[in-house]
Amino acid sequence: MTDLILDILTHENLPPNPRVTDVCRAISERHPGRVQAFLYYGSSLRDMDNPEKMLDFYVLVDSYRKTHKSPIRAALNALIPPAVYYYEMMDADGVLSTCKYSILSLSAFEKKCTQSALLSQIWGRFSQPSALLFPVNEDVENRIMSARIEAVKHMASVTVPLINTPVTSTQFWAKGYRESYRTELRPEASESRSEEIVDRYKLRYENLLTALYGEPNTEGLFNLDKPSSANISACKSRWFLRRLFGKPMTAIRVVNSAATFDGGLDYVLRKLKNHSGVTLTPTEAQRKHPVLWSPVLGWKLWRKGAFR
Repeated sequence: MTDLILDILTHENLPPNPRVTDVCRAISERHPGRVQAFLYYGSSLRDMDNPEKMLDFYVLVDSYRKTHKSPIRAALNALIPPAVYYYEMMDADGVLSTCKYSILSLSAFEKKCTQSALLSQIWGRFSQPSALLFPVNEDVENRIMSARIEAVKHMASVTVPLINTPVTSTQFWAKGYRESYRTELRPEASESRSEEIVDRYKLRYENLLTALYGEPNTEGLFNLDKPSSANISACKSRWFLRRLFGKPMTAIRVVNSAATFDGGLDYVLRKLKNHSGVTLTPTEAQRKHPVLWSPVLGWKLWRKGAFR
């Protein structure tokens, strides 16, 4: 089973195009000697070489203290991971590439992919398609791919108790991702939207489910062993806890990220508007000192329903 999953995930590690390569090189130069690998994910990966799409990376590092110029930023990265940075670069042809990258230590990434990690931010995201880029050596590559295998297994294991079989592969994974999205500030609220996202990689998800639970029947449906009532109840309780703690944690990370680049607060407020429909116009003082004003901003946004 593990070898089959590894083979599926390894096929996602496609060579990056020149634009992605240049941006990754520039990010490595911003944090010299610290970057262990990149994980490329999100809508720009799905659409490949579309310069209109912002590039999304997780940048895995070996040390927060040595990665950040500010010791406070390093401490916050460890306490409220990941640290989010914005970067943009103009190429020789005048094409602007924008990038958002999240810094997480390699060891933290491994832990957050395991069954012991409650919140689904990492294991939920990296059970989905992503490309491993520029690992510094084979050992790092193996560690990341092993962690991603654990993320897939984890996502599947917390989805099975929510499923009434027989079920299609799309229905299975969409159910799990919908539950995961409900624990964060994300726009994908409906089952149909989750199915649409999964269906873009239909064969991938079918192959993963086959690797985990065996071949589908002649109608293309998977018959999964039903867990006990106690296991179903425990699984639903854990999803409730993820929703209870996940959205406030997402809100804290979003406000924290506002301090990492010029115009960060406006970027964050636009993101919240897209996800929740809630608008808020900050003062100049709040734009200048977003972290200092974060309790006030967070309270106002909460009262308006941005984090519900």
